[in-house]
Amino acid sequence: MSGNNKFLLFLCVAITFTGVVPSSKYRVEQVQNGAKLKGSVIFTSTVPAPKIMLISKDNNTCGTGNRLIQWVDVGNQSGLRNVAVYITNIDHGKAWNKKPASYTLNQESCRFVPDFFAIPKGKELRILNSDPMMHNIHMYEIIGRARKTLFNKGQHERGIEFKKLINTRRGNTIKVECDAHNFMHAWIFVPVNPYYDLVDSDGRFEMDNIPPGNYIVKAWHPTLGERESTVTLIAGQNLTLDFEFGKGE
Repeated sequence: MSGNNKFLLFLCVAITFTGVVPSSKYRVEQVQNGAKLKGSVIFTSTVPAPKIMLISKDNNTCGTGNRLIQWVDVGNQSGLRNVAVYITNIDHGKAWNKKPASYTLNQESCRFVPDFFAIPKGKELRILNSDPMMHNIHMYEIIGRARKTLFNKGQHERGIEFKKLINTRRGNTIKVECDAHNFMHAWIFVPVNPYYDLVDSDGRFEMDNIPPGNYIVKAWHPTLGERESTVTLIAGQNLTLDFEFGKGE
């Protein structure tokens, strides 16, 4: 047996008997005179009408009439909301933000709260049902145009909660639905390094303490897809980068 094969055999045995998997490629290092990247994500076209879904059951808790689902949501100066901006090709740098200490997804009044958020890969998500009836949370890992069930579990009454380790395999986004209420929807961004930001209510983002280098920066929106830009950052630089959605959508 060759040396490479012996190493692979040893690695497989180690994983089998210890449950240990290879660590993430990202490593924490002190950043000297890091760069800052900031900017805006804007929507330049006519904002599409919201999706209208009938609230067809459990009206005492869920409400009556229709649920309006508006993922293309635009604020001041055409700033696009519900966007994650992140650096894809960085393997070292600042430490992860230590807050929040825990991540919680609540089901309240037949809504996911929050309905757009980020949780780093490998972190634990607490899932809570605060409604007086059953919800069935169904998570899909999004891989290109395909989606694969990541988790599917019912919560039969108020106060029921459980925890789920978020470990996507090929994608970095998750769609969340309730199989009991088809008008409940949420999205999760799963970063693999701390260089990301969720835009504010006016579509603005900011990342700091970035090591100098050449990077690919992406802006992801749940229904509009991604935009990509290549940047070169030098020590101590403050660079502004804007993304535009709307053309061709």
